[in-house]
Amino acid sequence: MSDYQIKYSVLLSVAIEQLFYQNKICPAYKVEPVLDIMCVPTEECKSIMNNLDMLFRTSGNSGGFTVLGRVSGKNGGGNDLLRFQPGKTMKLSFWMILRNPDLLGFNDLPLQPPDNQFYYFSNQVADLAAPRNSLHLTKDATGVKGINELITLSRSTYRFHFGAAVTAGTAKVKHKLTGAEVLPWSIVNIAGQADLAFNLSTLLPGICELYINNVLEDTFYYADSMPTQPVFGIIECALSPLLPANYRVIEPDRSLKPPAPQYLIRFKNRQTLWRYTVELLPNSPLYLEMAALSPANKIIFLNKLNIVSNDTGVTFKKGVVSDTAIQFVSMSALPLKEKYVSGSSATHDPLTLSLKKLIGDPQEDAVKTDLPCPPVGTINNLSIPFIYSDIFLTL
Repeated sequence: MSDYQIKYSVLLSVAIEQLFYQNKICPAYKVEPVLDIMCVPTEECKSIMNNLDMLFRTSGNSGGFTVLGRVSGKNGGGNDLLRFQPGKTMKLSFWMILRNPDLLGFNDLPLQPPDNQFYYFSNQVADLAAPRNSLHLTKDATGVKGINELITLSRSTYRFHFGAAVTAGTAKVKHKLTGAEVLPWSIVNIAGQADLAFNLSTLLPGICELYINNVLEDTFYYADSMPTQPVFGIIECALSPLLPANYRVIEPDRSLKPPAPQYLIRFKNRQTLWRYTVELLPNSPLYLEMAALSPANKIIFLNKLNIVSNDTGVTFKKGVVSDTAIQFVSMSALPLKEKYVSGSSATHDPLTLSLKKLIGDPQEDAVKTDLPCPPVGTINNLSIPFIYSDIFLTL
């Protein structure tokens, strides 16, 4: 009696990369990785994977996940054949659950996106040059950029205000993947403008488009249900055999062409101006030393007071100066990192910052060494376009 064997092969994998971290994935760890974003299948995706006998596996080493599918037999080229054929408009969707809000600060993301928007990533990308082992799911090949991936989120009731009157039969919402259409259940025309309302409950979750007089007026994402945890975004992987060959999951003959597509979402680290504010207490040595100087000598002293580093690319200039506080601001915006190293060091020494006085004189001396690098949880964007990382010191 022979054993009955069921075989699964990898359909696709998704990696989430954050350049802020030294390992590009998550905070340094010794036992198990703790991810900033947790990916979970949507309810629609769970149903599809159950019907098609697919498996979902999280991957701490990549920050993402892997999907496997049941296979049976091979095609003429020796590639595995899926046991069950997906429909041409089927997709696998995965919620991106936000577990570490600090990533909104140290990653280069819009600081104040609208409350009704989230991030949308899809494998429907037209980049024939992208390698199979690094297929970006972002519109820009280098990673998430600006508002490119932000999209408006709608639940079952979708409303839209239009700047002109709308007649019946000229407005519709179209589901982009399936082509299904919905007409408005309400059109209210007042003073030459219109308020439209649609019931989207008959549609599958996904990207939808609003057309008025056959002109595209809005694009949004319809979600029939939402997780209870904070949602950062959603990832959609279409299973259509008509996708570009490099992004395709399943071939037209139901086969899986190795290697399986490896999708990538890359978050670049934010660059900020580092601003140190040094408060001088009345009894501090630096305050007393400056207070004893004449106005002319005080100017000379301040000109030779600065923050210095062991990296030639990290330099500072003075900002606001008073008798009780002195600001030092980096000459250029610097990328935020989990761990800072000197770019001038051949041995990759840790970045060191010191406040020094009498710079260039024989009496040059350190006022304070081992200055802290910027905190990642707070970003000062009150002076757009300049974004600051503020560090406060007391001497």
